[in-house]
Amino acid sequence: MKPWHPSLALTLVCMLAGCASHSSKMIGKLQDKNPKFATAACQKARQNAGVHDDVQNAKMWVGPSVLLLAGPLAIVPVFLSGLGLNTADQMQANDIAKNCGGTALPQDAVAKSVAVDSALSLGLGAVVPMPSLQANAP
Repeated sequence: MKPWHPSLALTLVCMLAGCASHSSKMIGKLQDKNPKFATAACQKARQNAGVHDDVQNAKMWVGPSVLLLAGPLAIVPVFLSGLGLNTADQMQANDIAKNCGGTALPQDAVAKSVAVDSALSLGLGAVVPMPSLQANAP
């Protein structure tokens, strides 16, 4: 089998390191011309979105590392922590949308997105860190 070319590995690492959280993606979708965008409630909602980016990037490396070091016993704690972090990010994204004039996802779409993110993290995280997917609202 042919080894990975160093430029391919570097490109993969750079792509995965730039994954944005759902909160940051929601901020990117907002219209700054919307009157709600300048309100104090919107500014407060947007204030901590960067934390979710840091958590997203750390989660991609910490989860697989813990599984590698601790073995199969760590699957449940890694899965549950990822589930909690995904839920917090989705709730923050919806809070941003509600307070800033965006379109918040319905609860079933949020639950589906959290389930997909968590399943991908569990299923693929031990092999290759994967960026999360955004569920599309109906």
